[in-house]
Amino acid sequence: MTALWLHSTAAAEAVNAGDAWRVVKTSWSAEDEDRYSEFVQAIGRSTCSSLESCLAVAANPYYNPSDPEFTGDCADMAYVLRAYFAWKNGLPFSYQNAMRTADGKPEDLRYSSNGNVIASRRDAIGEKPVSAATFIGRIGGEVSTAMFRTHPDNGDGALFDDFYPVKINREAVRPGVLAYDIYGHVGIVYDILEDGRVLVIASHPDRSVTRTTYGANFLRSKPDLGAGLKGWRPIALEGARLLPDGSYAGGRIRAARNADIPYYSMEQFLGNRPNPSGDWRYGDFVVGGRAVSYFDFIRRSLAHPNFAYNPVDELRHGMQTICGAVRDRKVAVERAVSAGFPKRAPPPRLPPNIFGTYGDWENYSTPSRDARLKVSFIDLKRTIKELVDHYNAGDTDVRYDGADLPRALWEAYQQEKDACTFTYWRSDDSRIRMHIGHVQDRLWDLSFDPYHCPERRWGASGDEFATCTDDELKTRWYEAQRYLRYQAERTYDVRMDFALDELKPPSKAPPEKGGLGVEAPADADLRAYLAGLNAFPLSALEEEPEIVLAAGAPVEPEPQLPAWHAKILNGWTKPKP
Repeated sequence: MTALWLHSTAAAEAVNAGDAWRVVKTSWSAEDEDRYSEFVQAIGRSTCSSLESCLAVAANPYYNPSDPEFTGDCADMAYVLRAYFAWKNGLPFSYQNAMRTADGKPEDLRYSSNGNVIASRRDAIGEKPVSAATFIGRIGGEVSTAMFRTHPDNGDGALFDDFYPVKINREAVRPGVLAYDIYGHVGIVYDILEDGRVLVIASHPDRSVTRTTYGANFLRSKPDLGAGLKGWRPIALEGARLLPDGSYAGGRIRAARNADIPYYSMEQFLGNRPNPSGDWRYGDFVVGGRAVSYFDFIRRSLAHPNFAYNPVDELRHGMQTICGAVRDRKVAVERAVSAGFPKRAPPPRLPPNIFGTYGDWENYSTPSRDARLKVSFIDLKRTIKELVDHYNAGDTDVRYDGADLPRALWEAYQQEKDACTFTYWRSDDSRIRMHIGHVQDRLWDLSFDPYHCPERRWGASGDEFATCTDDELKTRWYEAQRYLRYQAERTYDVRMDFALDELKPPSKAPPEKGGLGVEAPADADLRAYLAGLNAFPLSALEEEPEIVLAAGAPVEPEPQLPAWHAKILNGWTKPKP
């Protein structure tokens, strides 16, 4: 696993040490973009766990303890990092601060069915330098993932789009590129490994910062919604006056047109072999004469020339990524417990949509996070099965040098499972130690509802559940939400603000009548597949009991980031000579 190593082209020194945002260059040069990539990569490779701590890492050469503290969720982080870098380096900056739906429908802009267009912009220029603290501080109140939900064709003009879809190659996909998921999330690319994996850092509504891999958890969709990997549109300051101190005053911001951007490409939507009809659904992604999936296309296009899939490596990386997501979930659940939600009475109704809302539910519930976790389990099982099938068929794009692939996969699964342990506090302050195998067993029982006891948040049953303090009302809510827990897909266009007595099984009523969710969960049982591959008995599927730690037992520190992240931190990957 070798990462993309960037080498600084110049010593980083802040142009603006104070609050004044003096603009000393009229555009971002190639060197500025390289340094921005280095800046983002350094933050991604650090162990920071919030936006404010990310800006305070030792690897940030611009950090000043007297600077204001910036916080925010995923969209905020994407914009704040870019604006912060522009401020420190005296560069022009502009962002779209208001949107409207492209078709005029009165919808939630974050989940509009046909995308958005830009309604207004805000520029960090003027006759006098703007206040960086004020300008950047306003970003969090103005941007959301709605800013990324745009059709690429609408990028030109005075109200230009901040972003454009990038061509899938190692020159265009680099640290600082954005990864937009149409289900209300955006991350920032911070590394591209030699095996083609794209590593992403992102903030969340609870202000925690996580790392993951770009994959099926970022849904591909129609061009109107702007999904996928996006670069920052080049901008320039025109008509400004050069002052004696070397800064610029006045002028206006002009953006590059799509046709003038070297790495602009529609291939993420239409494929690198578009269908003659122009329909995005029928375009092909072709590598080496073979039609592949979108995410496979990205891996193969970004990997080194001799790349081939190793099923064991894929399993290990996938499980480590899931482990990081589980540990991130632990942080989110603990925040809800610490805020006292399990002791509060639940609201009389669900939010209008559990996946996309505001306030306490957005900040402390985990339906979207849990859905991404479920998709990761499902996708890993599917991926490993496909790789085994290709290997058995003699596909040269899948390589394994050992003698017994099924046994190697089983052993890798057991090793990664045992390496991924964590504890959670029960309602009586005792703790349960779990591993990723336990999470897989209870994947569809994990409660996303912040008003439930921590035992229910972790899908407990039997003796483990005995300490839960939920009353009958909360128990009824938990049972009524079962079919929503079975759902791995995040559906933002479904009304969900039903009262407890209005919720019904989906087999009994349509969604508009309270029949939310799905009847049965998808197959995400990787362990069962691997056991069957090895012809192991059913007893091999039984996990050992969880460990109870009494209240007051010493609390040992637990890792939070995926294991593959630590390999980068420990210098396991080295720059090429």
